[in-house]
Amino acid sequence: MKTPLKIVIILAIAVLVTGYFVIHSFFQTPQAAFKRFIAKPIPISVHSLEEGHFLAMDSTFWALHFQISKMDLDSILNTQHFAPIEENPEFKEYDQKEKYLFYWKERIYSSAKLDVNLANSWQIVFLKEVNGTKYFFFDTNSTEAVFVAEAH
Repeated sequence: MKTPLKIVIILAIAVLVTGYFVIHSFFQTPQAAFKRFIAKPIPISVHSLEEGHFLAMDSTFWALHFQISKMDLDSILNTQHFAPIEENPEFKEYDQKEKYLFYWKERIYSSAKLDVNLANSWQIVFLKEVNGTKYFFFDTNSTEAVFVAEAH
């Protein structure tokens, strides 16, 4: 294969890959992200839905911040079999829950541009999947919740 033809093929592939990421990045609504990552249909109690994400060639990071009733949240967590964060080896690297929550608050802001206030009263659960990990952070004193999905 001649060099100019190789360049054309490589450029075509690069344009397709870039186009794919642009479409998924700019045309994703918070509601579509909720349906894709959490539950379809969206429970009626869900409101004040915000979404942020970061896409790279080898990883993705999605965050959703919203209000949800305790009953709907419990249903989602039980149906999908989320586990307490204490079972996650990553959590064991932190000596205090407060430090772990601060790490996630900063990570959510830097990657998804969502400013969330994760306090010690919040609970954390996770679900390890084949292509990544899902996390739920929720306030036990309110209906506020944060969902994160990351894949590498």
